[in-house]
Amino acid sequence: MSVDIMWVLLCSFMVAVMQAGFTCLETGFVRSKNSINVAVKNLVDFCISCTLFTVVGFSLMFGESRYGFYGFRSNFDLYSTSAENISFYIFQLMFAGTAATIISGAVAERMKFSGYIILTTAMSLMVYPICGHWILANDDAGAYTGWLGRIGFMDFAGSTVVHSVAGWCALAAVIIIGPRLGRYGKGGKFIEGHNLTIAVLGVFLLWFGFFGFNGGSTLALNDKVPMIIANTTLAGAAGGISSMILSWYFFKVPKVEHLINGVVAGLVAICAGCNLFDEIYGLLVGFIAGILCVLSMRILDKLQIDDVIGAVPAHLVAGIWGTLAIAFFAPVESFAFATGRFEQFGIQFMGVIAVGAYSFTIIYAVMKVCGKIIDFRVSEDSERIGLNISEHGASSSLIELISQMDLQARSGDFSNKVSIEPETEAGHIATFYNTVLEKFNIESVRRQQAVDELYKLANYDSLTSLVNRRYFYDLTTKAIKRTKRSGKKLALLFLDLDGFKVVNDTLGHEAGDELLVQAAERGIETLRESDVMGRIGGDEFCIIVENVENVKDLESLAKKLIKNISATYHLRAAKANIGVSIGISVYDGASDEKMTTEHLMSMADQAMYKVKTGTKSNYRFFVPEE
Repeated sequence: MSVDIMWVLLCSFMVAVMQAGFTCLETGFVRSKNSINVAVKNLVDFCISCTLFTVVGFSLMFGESRYGFYGFRSNFDLYSTSAENISFYIFQLMFAGTAATIISGAVAERMKFSGYIILTTAMSLMVYPICGHWILANDDAGAYTGWLGRIGFMDFAGSTVVHSVAGWCALAAVIIIGPRLGRYGKGGKFIEGHNLTIAVLGVFLLWFGFFGFNGGSTLALNDKVPMIIANTTLAGAAGGISSMILSWYFFKVPKVEHLINGVVAGLVAICAGCNLFDEIYGLLVGFIAGILCVLSMRILDKLQIDDVIGAVPAHLVAGIWGTLAIAFFAPVESFAFATGRFEQFGIQFMGVIAVGAYSFTIIYAVMKVCGKIIDFRVSEDSERIGLNISEHGASSSLIELISQMDLQARSGDFSNKVSIEPETEAGHIATFYNTVLEKFNIESVRRQQAVDELYKLANYDSLTSLVNRRYFYDLTTKAIKRTKRSGKKLALLFLDLDGFKVVNDTLGHEAGDELLVQAAERGIETLRESDVMGRIGGDEFCIIVENVENVKDLESLAKKLIKNISATYHLRAAKANIGVSIGISVYDGASDEKMTTEHLMSMADQAMYKVKTGTKSNYRFFVPEE
């Protein structure tokens, strides 16, 4: 086996490590309730892209060119070719897997697993191999056969072919499915990943993979490889530095997500011309990529486009910049057909626009059409629970604990403790949380008791437990409003105890209070449940009777009240007899629209006064002409 074949295979393995890098990066950037879902998506999209690229994609990308737009191979027996061709196929297979994986992080935390499979399939079949053919396809003599390659478009290691293509697809997807719940709008806020340490580890794995990504694109272990790897290193470092500086300037702190994406942006941008730039230009390309990445992340936020991991800034924007940078910094003699930088810029720009328009349009159209049949986005409940559980039935003790706590928070019911899984980190948290719940519930009971006591003191008579004067006025006002709407009749009975003063003066105030309590009890026993009795003051009481059907019913009620209240009272001090005078006012809701509580009580009081100055222990209806 030749050294070149070994080098290409080794670089393929390094590119494969990028799958682990993307998994760490993306799972670190999402919340723990979605981490399993993102990791599984990375695994599945690699499986799908590898299969589809082998069966269809490789032929579309590197088969005999049809008009420069797509390829075709009649012979699908890859293994019958040379080891050199097989190693080339393996290397390109890893590229296809990388392109598919980039999208998963952008649409994380709200896209259905089934919808993501459709998206990955469309990207792997209809987008990546077609754009790859335009740029990278060549014949046996090494001449480019794709239409962009033929006009001199340059993209050595995939700034456009891999990264921009994936970025355009991700942009279309996030626009269609919309932002995560709580990300934007009223009360919206930045959603931080649950494990940024793992995300940083993912960057290092990606950086290592980029050495194979760019270094392997020579397809030979030649004298260009050291320069390519050096440029890759410098661009990633410069992207990290510039993004850190800009983040520090904007936010007064170096935000982790900006630093991470700045490094990735530098690595992406250098791919197109890593074989052409010297060390200064390698640093410059990465430095500018980091700046563009942070700026584009801010622009996406202003546009309320929710890209969870920053795939669009780090891959699309940086990929476009790296592709155009060839026209600015690459040696003019390296241009295939252009005679100057302006002409090469036009070629590069045309390629960027063509690839972008095709990639974005295809994915947007596929999701719009398929969206009429299936939902690409999970339900709001599923999103709140987390895609680990809703999409895969996969959970962890911590996620289960969070779910229980979230349910309590949304329902407002904290009466039950959360379940505890012993000897786990979540179990320790649950133990402390339950202790807090217990103290919270004790304090809540105390506060509710205090509120209930204050309410009772404010609205009820402390002696008889009847509603007090203020609360009775409120209830009467509401009853009048109801009567106005219903058009029925409302009655107010004004009661004054006859002979109470004698009992109070001769037997004492304690006996008087005891008599008032018993009188109130007798009054309540006489009334319907819907009637309301209140103590207005001293030995005066009032009763609200709604939905009066017949005046005779009121007469019957008044007679029962007089009989019950006037019966002998067995007090601790002695026996006592009193009477009760009752004045009755009736309000017909259909006749008087201006009736007030004060007027209704005044009429009942006047009627009661007529009884009081007459025979007493009787009842009387209010008559206006009197």
